[in-house]
Amino acid sequence: MSMSLTQSALLLLLTILSLAVSSRVARYPQRTIAGVGLGVITGLVLIIAMSYAVGFIGYVLPFGQIDFWLASWVNSILR
Repeated sequence: MSMSLTQSALLLLLTILSLAVSSRVARYPQRTIAGVGLGVITGLVLIIAMSYAVGFIGYVLPFGQIDFWLASWVNSILR
């Protein structure tokens, strides 16, 4: 199964966002082991949730259609 450009870009953006949030959350606890555990759990939960969200968006509105709309929009801007 091939991924569209929009789907891979959205997954990359949300993965970076979830890693940034988990890194930020990991800095708050006083003990290192608690921060590492909290950061790992937060990162895994966010990455899994965002993967399901992207899958749901792809089910409701196919990414091929989104790619077509974006290509048409960029084409109209560049003319």
